[in-house]
Amino acid sequence: MRKIYFLYFLFMLNSLFAQKKDKLNPIVVYEKAWQERNSDARLKLIKTVWLDDSTFEDPSASIKGAVALNNVINEFYKKFPDAVVTSGVKVVKDNYVSWDWKILDSKNKLIMSGRDFARLNGKGQVSKIIGFWNPEATLSESDILKNLETDNLKVVEKYYECLFKTRDFTAMATLIEQGAIYNQAEGLPYGGTYTGFEEWTKMYAKSAEFFEMQIEKEPVYFSDASKNEIIIYCTLKCKSKKSGKTLSMPISEHFDLKNGKITGIRSFYFDTKQFAEFLKSKR
Repeated sequence: MRKIYFLYFLFMLNSLFAQKKDKLNPIVVYEKAWQERNSDARLKLIKTVWLDDSTFEDPSASIKGAVALNNVINEFYKKFPDAVVTSGVKVVKDNYVSWDWKILDSKNKLIMSGRDFARLNGKGQVSKIIGFWNPEATLSESDILKNLETDNLKVVEKYYECLFKTRDFTAMATLIEQGAIYNQAEGLPYGGTYTGFEEWTKMYAKSAEFFEMQIEKEPVYFSDASKNEIIIYCTLKCKSKKSGKTLSMPISEHFDLKNGKITGIRSFYFDTKQFAEFLKSKR
């Protein structure tokens, strides 16, 4: 008799687990939709668990329908293109599910956190989701841009340290995104477009055939974090290896960055023609 009760208990337990799994399935799909970066693929996912009259509400939006939810997620990734959405354990009660979530950036820094409450229709779809934000863990857009600016400045400063002070090209390589593009003025002996860090090193080696260079005045940095851009202005002191002459030349360089790495550099010389003639001149 005890064995029968035990088997019955296991049957009931399995049934409860199965019911919970069925209830959680639309939430699993909903979370996959938030993690999907492709808008068309995401909309297909949303439509499998979202009805025309399903609603979503949080401090930033109050919408109805699958297309509207997809647009909310699209706008989210425009603001936070590198965001990673994670969530905690789900609590299920009747047709309601709640869970905590966090949004991190590409460096695991917290962007925001909160808790969602979902009401299910009992047929594998979501009727309503209400999202609550934790104001103490939610960064404003200006705070996010400020943090991004700080991170980008550190990358560019490290790049200049490797190039002019430590000559550490191994460390520099870690700062450069694969396929990054370096544009040098065509009028220079080492001018052209270089793609990938291996090509960059060839450009550095070629330029070193013409001059020795050091920073005469430390760079001044200008930043636009909303575009992931850093622009520097500095004065370089160069000594021509052909003529032995020296020249001080103001230059600026435009850096594009993404996910904490440099994706492109464009150099601008105060007088490219003068600089080219200086490098080619003989004793």
